[in-house]
Amino acid sequence: MTLDDLRREFEEQTIGPEIWGLVVSLSRSVARRYPSEIYNAGEAWSEASIEDLSQDVVVGCLLEDGQLRYLFDVADGIESFRRLMVRQVKRALYRRRSATVVDRLLSRVKKISSTEPFQIELIGHERWLTLKDYPASFRSLDERGLRLAAAAVVDVPRLAESTASGRASMVYTTPDLIELVESVIRLVNGVTESDLAKIFEIVLTAWLPTFLEETEESQALSTGGADSDLDHLDLMEAVHAFTATLDDTDRVVLLYKSQNLADAAVASRIGRSRPWVADRKRQVLARVETELMRDIHPDSHGLAATLLLRDVSVKVEESADANS
Repeated sequence: MTLDDLRREFEEQTIGPEIWGLVVSLSRSVARRYPSEIYNAGEAWSEASIEDLSQDVVVGCLLEDGQLRYLFDVADGIESFRRLMVRQVKRALYRRRSATVVDRLLSRVKKISSTEPFQIELIGHERWLTLKDYPASFRSLDERGLRLAAAAVVDVPRLAESTASGRASMVYTTPDLIELVESVIRLVNGVTESDLAKIFEIVLTAWLPTFLEETEESQALSTGGADSDLDHLDLMEAVHAFTATLDDTDRVVLLYKSQNLADAAVASRIGRSRPWVADRKRQVLARVETELMRDIHPDSHGLAATLLLRDVSVKVEESADANS
């Protein structure tokens, strides 16, 4: 099967047996690395569920989003086409995950909305989340309003996660989630749970490329055979050992700086001065270089950084859980 064969089928049938077969094959290969309890409604991956996932890829990504024509426009060979198709499978999986993540976030919002500075206003059949003493001039958000609200909170720090984890990430620590919701309300006066869910979905779309998709190094190691698997395990152990030597402040500084927060913004979040944060950042980055990266082959630095960010996020999340 060549790219020309697939292109010919696309022009004649849009989705024919060869393209469908490739989608199913890649869905089967990719899905086994994603926990079924999170990405398949708790059911074990089976041939029937792989076919359901393949349908999601075809209908939601390739056809509705117009990605199939894009794949043919940019692919320069069958392997390039396969890599691009794998990305579409991951996007379909992400959409399944995002529903779970948003539900968890909304559940947490319901808990924090019962405490100051928030209050709930019931208007008709809608529950509006607002702030005490705020004007009750509420309106549902149109598409532009949703995107403006999402843009206003996209820089609130997020936790990284690993697709290998069976536990759904918090995404936001509780203080950061409170900040996000409060910022949305201050922008629009009041927001319904349904509009807040849409805002989360827009923000989490930006979360996908950094925190959900595997790096090329990770994919290569996961398919490279026994020696590569051992290398991967050694790398993970080195990262775990280094993360354990960091204190809570180092981990927070690393996490926030990975999202390009300004030193002044980090300082205000952790109750320190901007010069102190700048100095601490230099210290922890120097430690990353001398204590971790120095003993890792340069080709694996990208993967090591990804694993470090995920480890740091787990520790920050555990600390947030313990203090909540």
